[in-house]
Amino acid sequence: MKTLAFFALSVVASAAMATGPSSTPEITISGSSLQSAALTSTAINNNSTGSKSEAFQNLATNTGNVEIRGTSVQMVTGAGSSITNTASGSDAYASQNLSTNVGEVTVGGTSLQSTMLMGSFVANLSSGSNSKAVQNVATNNACFTCQPTKTSGGHH
Repeated sequence: MKTLAFFALSVVASAAMATGPSSTPEITISGSSLQSAALTSTAINNNSTGSKSEAFQNLATNTGNVEIRGTSVQMVTGAGSSITNTASGSDAYASQNLSTNVGEVTVGGTSLQSTMLMGSFVANLSSGSNSKAVQNVATNNACFTCQPTKTSGGHH
């Protein structure tokens, strides 16, 4: 029972930190942080449609202005699961992050990010004119949109 409660708390903690680029709350964790999502034969779908639609999906992810004053462990594990995130419409934006730090995230100790999926499907799609999709798996990304600029081809 303790394991189930701990897992549920971890999922809630992950969801609480799952905000988009329009809001960057300051989150400070004064100890270690463990975020975990364990999936077995599970389908996780996030969809947004319409002009300027946005779909943000985060599993075991820190997003925004986060400071962890200890060890950070972020893990997504699973088998036979499907994780999809889609945004459709003109100027649509789809952002999907698994075991990832996005934004201004500082870890004052050891950081472990792991995504281990077997027989699973992970997809992030944005469709429509001027649409964008960003997907991060077990990585760090200092910007929210990280889209190529029209002049340089680099990131802004």
